[in-house]
Amino acid sequence: MNLRILCSALVAVVVFGIAIPTAQKPVQIGEAHAHLATFGSWEITKAYLQKLFPEATTFLRRQDTYSDEQVAQIEEYLGFELNPEDKEPEFYIAIDESDGDRRFLGVALFIDPRVESRLLEGAVVRMEVGIGVDAGGRIARVRLYEYRGARAWTEAEFLDQFIGRTLDDSFAVGAEEEIKPVESEPTESQLVANAAREALYLMKISLGR
Repeated sequence: MNLRILCSALVAVVVFGIAIPTAQKPVQIGEAHAHLATFGSWEITKAYLQKLFPEATTFLRRQDTYSDEQVAQIEEYLGFELNPEDKEPEFYIAIDESDGDRRFLGVALFIDPRVESRLLEGAVVRMEVGIGVDAGGRIARVRLYEYRGARAWTEAEFLDQFIGRTLDDSFAVGAEEEIKPVESEPTESQLVANAAREALYLMKISLGR
């Protein structure tokens, strides 16, 4: 994913089209039904973006609209149908202008992994996953928002396992896998991984390699 080329076009506010990359073979990992997440205001969204790219001084927004062909490709890869709002994703471009020049940092996306509705420690389990991807197409950070659930999900021991991963890497979570789950919540741990993988794939389709 050559996001540096994308950045040049976005910063210059150039409208362009990108060829659809060839789909990789779908890899089904548990129940993946994760969809795009949005928040109530730009102030909230920006605060969440700042946790993904703390060095960013500004964020650009880029909305895409998937063709029927792209929707079919994405649904085949992810293994579930997209919601209507998923077909018009909004990506957030992180920019650092602190030294007077515009430096492209990466792209962010928010995913709602549709965690099973249940109680944990007296609260309904829920989370929104933010994924920041760097200029080389590698995951830079994963953070959880509007979060209720096992505290270990939010800690570096779990989340930092995603740093540096690309679509060429496995996102399987398990005791014998590269990504280790939160011991008490293996299913939800996999859903966080699914969200990271989905974000990478949507960026690939929308923004190119």
